[in-house]
Amino acid sequence: MINCIPTAQEQLKFLKNIQLILQSGSFSSTYKFALLISLSRLAIEKGEDCGDELALEYSDIAEKFIELYWKQAMPYNFNDTGQLILNQNNGKQAAIVNRVIELRQIYSSLGLLRRDVIIWSKLVKDVARTVKDMPVSYLQNINGQNFEFLYQLAQAKQQLTLLPKVMFCLRQFSEVIEELCQKRWIDYIRKNSSNAPILNKLPNLEKFMFEPSRNQLNVVANVLVELQDYKCFYCNKPMRKGNYAVDHFIPWSMYPSDTGHNFVLADSGCNSKKSNLLASDEFLYKWRERNDEQDIIIVDRISVLGFLTDKERSHKVAEWAYAQGKENNYLMWDG
Repeated sequence: MINCIPTAQEQLKFLKNIQLILQSGSFSSTYKFALLISLSRLAIEKGEDCGDELALEYSDIAEKFIELYWKQAMPYNFNDTGQLILNQNNGKQAAIVNRVIELRQIYSSLGLLRRDVIIWSKLVKDVARTVKDMPVSYLQNINGQNFEFLYQLAQAKQQLTLLPKVMFCLRQFSEVIEELCQKRWIDYIRKNSSNAPILNKLPNLEKFMFEPSRNQLNVVANVLVELQDYKCFYCNKPMRKGNYAVDHFIPWSMYPSDTGHNFVLADSGCNSKKSNLLASDEFLYKWRERNDEQDIIIVDRISVLGFLTDKERSHKVAEWAYAQGKENNYLMWDG
């Protein structure tokens, strides 16, 4: 067991290596961006702040891929007469995206797809095979040379095992890695010749590709308003209809993934003031208590809307976020 935390110099070198992959690696599809984001998120959900290795199942990585591409496989409406599904590959559409597109025509939400255990299991298995054969094999290839600083390919047959100190660095720099990957992903989409004639006219590609749908969140609000008895989660005052918003308790800017247990309803004033800050420990305790008490209802009513509902995963992310906040002296919002 490796307990050695990487030094500041080692952490900086790690971040520079991530930049090197993104700047100098060859990209024939967007899979490598999805893989880096997936590894970063799984390090948060399944790891600890230590220098140990972390063994990841390909099925878990595959689920992250499906979550990322589910949103992007939706047609992008660019005017009143046309729509486009973003091409994620230099040639024909990426295989994972094609499969997700097919299933999107059958299932109205990712939550409903997950409930069809047989179809979901086959999809995860197929995506896991593609992830293993393609981005895992080529992510660390720079100009034809393998640059193995994340994992050793020879040891990645059954599981993908992050090398010592990698888990810690992924957790430490998760926000930076997400931002770098998203920017390069968007650039790739814009530069893809099959997307360019239309995307040059589009003002809001980033929002479409990565941000939560406001319409979906409005439906979540209908569930939360009953759970919270029409009161703001933070100030506990009665809310007027139309004067509230769904808030990501762990800010979207820290962990850009929608999970049902992370949603709370806040009046417009509290929502605006909290913004992208972490709430104080008092609210953290209240949020965890709410999730424990209302877990069954949240799973039952929010998962069918298309959101992952996993209390333990949400609490694990919160544990990471608050540790980051304390270590880096983030400003906390105390209501």
